[in-house]
Amino acid sequence: MENQEWDKELDKILKDLGVDGSPIDAIHEKLKNEFDKVLNIGFIGSPGVGKSTLMNKIAGKKIADSGVNPGVKVTKFAWGENDSIIFWDLPGYNGLPIEHNVEQYWKFHNLEEMDILICMFSNKLTEDDAHFFKLAIQHAQDVIFVRSKSDDIYDDELSVEELKAEIEETYIKKLFGPQFTLLFVSSRTGEGLAELQDTIANRLSSDLQEKFYRNAKAYSQSFLVAKEKASLKTVLWYSTLSAGAGLVPVGAGILIDIPSNIKMIKAIGNHFALTPKRLALLAEQETEKMKEYNVFLNVLKHGIGARELYLPLLKRFAPEVVAARAGQIIPVLGAGAGFSLTFFMGKRAINSCKVIAQDILEKEIEAINGTLVH
Repeated sequence: MENQEWDKELDKILKDLGVDGSPIDAIHEKLKNEFDKVLNIGFIGSPGVGKSTLMNKIAGKKIADSGVNPGVKVTKFAWGENDSIIFWDLPGYNGLPIEHNVEQYWKFHNLEEMDILICMFSNKLTEDDAHFFKLAIQHAQDVIFVRSKSDDIYDDELSVEELKAEIEETYIKKLFGPQFTLLFVSSRTGEGLAELQDTIANRLSSDLQEKFYRNAKAYSQSFLVAKEKASLKTVLWYSTLSAGAGLVPVGAGILIDIPSNIKMIKAIGNHFALTPKRLALLAEQETEKMKEYNVFLNVLKHGIGARELYLPLLKRFAPEVVAARAGQIIPVLGAGAGFSLTFFMGKRAINSCKVIAQDILEKEIEAINGTLVH
């Protein structure tokens, strides 16, 4: 049953790409074009609103340095697969260089090229910033409003929820239109990060949406599920490399490219933001269920020696893959057993990394909640 589902998923990916029945080289090229396609997301706001910190939270790692001329110059941060996700730190009204006035700003910054523009403010939205954001709406393709530092929202007479509703009505709907909403986000507590991630993903085309799912850090179980599906294209990419150099026999007549397999596992680990710091949160798992997960976990942790850790798992599943493939048609011209085994192992790596990431996410949430309580 597992192998039947595996082939159905492969078949669906190929049909979505429009390459079912195509040779491996054509599939490889199609995937390369998709991985290289650039996703541009702009962050606009006055100095001190937390643009750099929010970028780092979305990426799941430090890509932006908040200590270097924050909010007063345009800064480009490239990250993700093939550095194809570009975050643009754009100065807000109070960060405009002396040589630029508000009208000149739009000549220097091509907001039309942004797939999404995130307009950020904290505390109160000034009249100047409101005017600035209105102009941004006219020039940008899509705008998301974010009230950062939401953990500091407080009023003696109103509840937090009542105060948020009032802020959204006063600063967003009345000024920019009832079609706009306001997201409340705190990079310190993690509030609103999952909702922001979902909002960004839902505004993107299908290929850019998958790119975002693969590379952005997950702050919810639903995002992990979406990441799991999107990562299958990474597995397909490395499966097309399975006939490369450095082939090693792993049993059942299969020759496989071990270096490509290990690169695949590490790429999947990057998709799930399994950094050394986050992996350190995990205790050693000794259950029978976790044995296979630990193989992938150890491959992620080790550079030298990863091959020796991974090879026994390949040999274990090689006969099963060959047996399943004998009675099935793989919808890829020129696909051999190495392709099939790589795809099979890639799926298992995705599942393992998802379980590991889920465990880490729960521990991170517990740690944040514990900090807030104390």
